Amino acid sequence: MTVQPLVALDIGSTKVACAIGLPHEQGSGFELLGTSVVPYRVLSDAWLGDPLMVAQAIEQALEETMVPQDVHRAVVAVTHPALRSERIRVAIDLGDEPMPVRAQDLERLETRALNHVLGVDRDPLVIERIGCAGNGFEGVRDPRGLSATRLIGTFHIVTLPTSARRALVQAVESAGLDVARLTYTLPAAWAGAPDEARMGKLGLLIDVGGLTTDVGLFLENVLQDSRTMPWGGLTLSMAIAKELHVTMDQAMALGLEGATCRKADVRALIERHWGSAQETLEALLADQPRPDVLLVSGRGSLMDGFVEWLEQTTRIPTSLCRSQQVNTLRDLSQQLALSSAIGLLEQATHIARGFTSRSPRLFNRLIDRTRTILTEYF
Repeated sequence: MTVQPLVALDIGSTKVACAIGLPHEQGSGFELLGTSVVPYRVLSDAWLGDPLMVAQAIEQALEETMVPQDVHRAVVAVTHPALRSERIRVAIDLGDEPMPVRAQDLERLETRALNHVLGVDRDPLVIERIGCAGNGFEGVRDPRGLSATRLIGTFHIVTLPTSARRALVQAVESAGLDVARLTYTLPAAWAGAPDEARMGKLGLLIDVGGLTTDVGLFLENVLQDSRTMPWGGLTLSMAIAKELHVTMDQAMALGLEGATCRKADVRALIERHWGSAQETLEALLADQPRPDVLLVSGRGSLMDGFVEWLEQTTRIPTSLCRSQQVNTLRDLSQQLALSSAIGLLEQATHIARGFTSRSPRLFNRLIDRTRTILTEYF
């Protein structure tokens, strides 16, 4: 079986970040073959409404990596203004007498959680099992082998609209790639952070994108809770352009000046956006132990004074989330933009060994196509 290069795509609202890695034949990890960051030709708050534009950006990103090998499969990370995060607690019966918990029992528990959360028009993006309880145990994430008559599980589930998922898959497939996995940007960015910044710690991650700012709480590399705020670098720039009657380029430059901007109107807009972030952080951290570390990813984190403001507001040691794989790049914004794509490769080369040119997901794609037809026409 020949190991094939794997494409990691972080599809944002203003750009596509691409990293191509070759999984190691023995053991986990990968060799980074190339990276690129390509902005969309048009900045818009309706970027997912144009899969062709996204596909063109993906094709350009693949070319700019300068990787000569053929690539066929991609792991994809995304965020979206309409994401919904929910924590749910469900239970299943195992038997009248205590029985060992099996893998299929955990699958039944997960299915029950999804049945409670999913609607006809939503798909799961992240399903994290936070902990399980049974006869004599509580808060065990992997209870296999323990005995219980009734198994109770707590899950954190992130969902996105089915239409958004369909548009993303269409864009990636139009660029000639098969979607091997679709996941959420936050866990991918966390996986891309240096080990010493996240291992064994209760951590907070803030990813400042174009249309959204995502906040996640991680414990032992598991996403415990998350929030999605409907603002980011692009929405701030659009607000500045409208308020000051300037071009988008001028507005983006003013936005990057952050709290030190010479224009009082811009500073007021920035403080309003940062204030909403403070409210979200307080809600997320309510009744939680104080995190050991706060990491900030996304190019929006380069707003002057933002990292310092976060550290002062939360009283948590704060730093930028940058992968060691790309710290040789001179452009800091590119380093931040590539965090999630590098994290995707880290996840993929630990979860599954080797990607070949075969496409075992054909059956899943047929099911998805059938579901699409039933949803749209019946």
